[in-house]
Amino acid sequence: MSVKATFVIDDGVLQDAREFVKKNHLKSLSAFVERSIREELTRMRQEKIRSALLSAGNDQLFMADVMEIQQAFEHADHETAS
Repeated sequence: MSVKATFVIDDGVLQDAREFVKKNHLKSLSAFVERSIREELTRMRQEKIRSALLSAGNDQLFMADVMEIQQAFEHADHETAS
Protein backbone atom coordinates (compact mmCIF):
# COMPACT_ATOMS: atom_id res chain seq x y z
CA MET A 1 0.00 0.00 0.00
CA SER A 2 1.43 3.38 -0.97
CA VAL A 3 0.97 6.44 1.19
CA LYS A 4 1.74 10.06 0.53
CA ALA A 5 4.60 11.49 2.61
CA THR A 6 6.19 14.90 2.89
CA PHE A 7 9.91 15.40 3.50
CA VAL A 8 12.22 18.35 3.73
CA ILE A 9 15.21 17.71 1.47
CA ASP A 10 18.17 19.75 0.29
CA ASP A 11 17.32 21.55 -2.95
CA GLY A 12 20.50 20.37 -4.66
CA VAL A 13 19.79 16.75 -3.80
CA LEU A 14 16.26 17.08 -5.12
CA GLN A 15 17.45 18.65 -8.36
CA ASP A 16 20.07 15.92 -8.82
CA ALA A 17 17.41 13.25 -8.24
CA ARG A 18 15.00 14.87 -10.71
CA GLU A 19 17.73 15.09 -13.36
CA PHE A 20 18.74 11.48 -12.75
CA VAL A 21 15.15 10.29 -13.11
CA LYS A 22 14.71 12.27 -16.32
CA LYS A 23 18.03 11.26 -17.93
CA ASN A 24 17.58 7.58 -17.07
CA HIS A 25 13.91 7.43 -18.07
CA LEU A 26 12.85 6.11 -14.69
CA LYS A 27 9.18 5.63 -13.84
CA SER A 28 8.92 8.60 -11.48
CA LEU A 29 10.72 10.59 -8.83
CA SER A 30 8.60 8.81 -6.21
CA ALA A 31 9.66 5.40 -7.50
CA PHE A 32 13.30 6.52 -7.49
CA VAL A 33 13.06 7.83 -3.92
CA GLU A 34 11.33 4.65 -2.73
CA ARG A 35 13.96 2.44 -4.36
CA SER A 36 16.75 4.58 -2.92
CA ILE A 37 15.30 4.34 0.59
CA ARG A 38 14.85 0.57 0.27
CA GLU A 39 18.45 0.16 -0.91
CA GLU A 40 19.78 2.31 1.92
CA LEU A 41 17.76 0.38 4.50
CA THR A 42 19.13 -2.88 3.10
CA ARG A 43 22.68 -1.51 3.19
CA MET A 44 22.25 -0.31 6.77
CA ARG A 45 20.82 -3.67 7.89
CA GLN A 46 23.68 -5.53 6.23
CA GLU A 47 26.21 -3.23 7.89
CA LYS A 48 24.58 -3.87 11.27
CA ILE A 49 24.84 -7.64 10.71
CA ARG A 50 28.45 -7.33 9.53
CA SER A 51 29.32 -5.29 12.61
CA ALA A 52 27.64 -7.82 14.91
CA LEU A 53 29.56 -10.68 13.27
CA LEU A 54 32.85 -8.85 13.67
CA SER A 55 32.04 -8.18 17.32
CA ALA A 56 31.09 -11.82 17.84
CA GLY A 57 34.52 -12.85 16.59
CA ASN A 58 36.00 -11.05 19.59
CA ASP A 59 33.57 -12.60 22.07
CA GLN A 60 35.30 -15.50 23.86
CA LEU A 61 32.07 -17.22 24.88
CA PHE A 62 30.66 -17.03 21.35
CA MET A 63 33.88 -18.39 19.87
CA ALA A 64 33.90 -21.21 22.44
CA ASP A 65 30.35 -22.12 21.36
CA VAL A 66 31.43 -22.09 17.70
CA MET A 67 34.35 -24.42 18.44
CA GLU A 68 32.08 -26.74 20.45
CA ILE A 69 29.59 -26.94 17.58
CA GLN A 70 32.36 -27.52 15.04
CA GLN A 71 33.71 -30.38 17.13
CA ALA A 72 30.24 -31.86 17.58
CA PHE A 73 29.65 -31.95 13.81
CA GLU A 74 33.21 -32.81 12.76
CA HIS A 75 32.35 -36.51 12.20
CA ALA A 76 29.24 -35.64 10.16
CA ASP A 77 31.23 -33.17 8.07
CA HIS A 78 33.83 -35.82 7.24
CA GLU A 79 31.11 -38.28 6.19
CA THR A 80 29.54 -35.67 3.89
CA ALA A 81 32.89 -34.78 2.33
CA SER A 82 33.65 -38.41 1.45
